[in-house]
Amino acid sequence: MRRIVLLVTLILLVACKKEEKGYSITADITGFDNGTVVYVNAISQSNRPIIIDSVAIQDEKFKITLPPAESNDFNYLTFKNFPGNVLFLAENNPIRMTIYKDSLRSSIVKGGSENELFFKYLSTIKSYGEEKINLNNEYQIASKLNESEKAVKIAAKREQLIAKERQFRKELAENNTNSLVSVMALTDLLNLKVIKADEAKEKYAALADTLRTTRLGKNLNQLINSAIAISKQKTMNIGSSAEDFSAPTPSGKTLSLKESMGKITIIDFWASWCKPCRMENPNVVRVYNKYHKKGLNIIGVSLDKKQESWTKAIADDNLDWNHVSNLQFWQDPIARAYGVRSIPATFILDEQGNVIAKNLRGPALEKKISEILDAKAL
Repeated sequence: MRRIVLLVTLILLVACKKEEKGYSITADITGFDNGTVVYVNAISQSNRPIIIDSVAIQDEKFKITLPPAESNDFNYLTFKNFPGNVLFLAENNPIRMTIYKDSLRSSIVKGGSENELFFKYLSTIKSYGEEKINLNNEYQIASKLNESEKAVKIAAKREQLIAKERQFRKELAENNTNSLVSVMALTDLLNLKVIKADEAKEKYAALADTLRTTRLGKNLNQLINSAIAISKQKTMNIGSSAEDFSAPTPSGKTLSLKESMGKITIIDFWASWCKPCRMENPNVVRVYNKYHKKGLNIIGVSLDKKQESWTKAIADDNLDWNHVSNLQFWQDPIARAYGVRSIPATFILDEQGNVIAKNLRGPALEKKISEILDAKAL
């Protein structure tokens, strides 16, 4: 009898031990028919999607038990003959989902500290994004109505919001060095150029060893090394003498920087496909109209690929100044010569062609132009 009790105990212990391995996904799902197959997908170290398991929906539910997550990474659910996916982090904790067919992005994922932090990060960034869109719309309306004082206040509020968002990303990355979400936040910070490559490298070194060897950790390391290599390329700094250049105008003629110079000249790198550029254009138009007669000239350098998109944007945005483009996208030789790696990018030159300011937008642009040209008029 004693042997039987010991044997049963051992079986229970083994069973419990097995149950502790891996993790399960339990879902309530609305809108899908019975029998619809749900696929659990992972991404390989070579960044290729792979199906690791599947389950059929029954009575608007499914449950699936998965093998242990050997490495922190994103997994995602897909549905047979239906587009879209539901993203989650693979971690060895039970995961519960509420999934909506008509709005997969609104699906709710709960379970485990990694998923909790991941979805907190996503929801917070989404909230900042929505607020920025509202402020951008308000700014455009105020600019079109020539409500300069209101536009300045909105722009200042927008800059404060951007600074707050950046601080949130930084703090999350610094305070969660054992979480894959920290890798994601660092990647975003680097891509958004909120931090420089050297700073990203320091923060990367502070991550847990287990994170640096993950697929996303390796991708981040490659991104950092690439950014460091790019940072060593040529840049046009304040105090530098601007290099002259020539390129085709919309009409096909060749125009040089030297021919476009004024008392103050703005070299404006932009493109029709660049949303931040298009949003800033009303401000640049207003500044140009106000100061052109006092000596302000602008030459736009477009990183467009298509002639018709470029010329349409010039007309639509009322950009009544000189324009050139080689229509070579990021391979544009002028952008490379000036070290431009993101747009909008602006260089403000004095009458001698020296760079006196860079990348000023919103109220800061007008303030700088007025300081120079109003002073020259005295």
